[in-house]
Amino acid sequence: MATKKTNHTEKTKLPLTAKIDRMIEREDATVKAYASVNIGGAFVIKDIAVVDGQKGMFARMPFRSYKTGSGDTKYSDIAFALTDEARQSLNDAVLGAYREA
Repeated sequence: MATKKTNHTEKTKLPLTAKIDRMIEREDATVKAYASVNIGGAFVIKDIAVVDGQKGMFARMPFRSYKTGSGDTKYSDIAFALTDEARQSLNDAVLGAYREA
């Protein structure tokens, strides 16, 4: 059975809605809040951190850490955007919700 090929370069605009799940009240904390994002009413990504970094505020996607055989700690993204446009849309939605909260 033949499968339909999709053009991954087409820009598809999915509706994103973000909400702040919890705020971090400590002044010295780098992580200021945690958010969740609803993508098109079909998917939810939870535990997106609002981070105050050296270059300003940004949304950090959830990740998990693990130890290698040599004892080094490595990090693996759980969810991530595939395009710059999708990443920017998600970042804008999360930071917009943070500013409103």
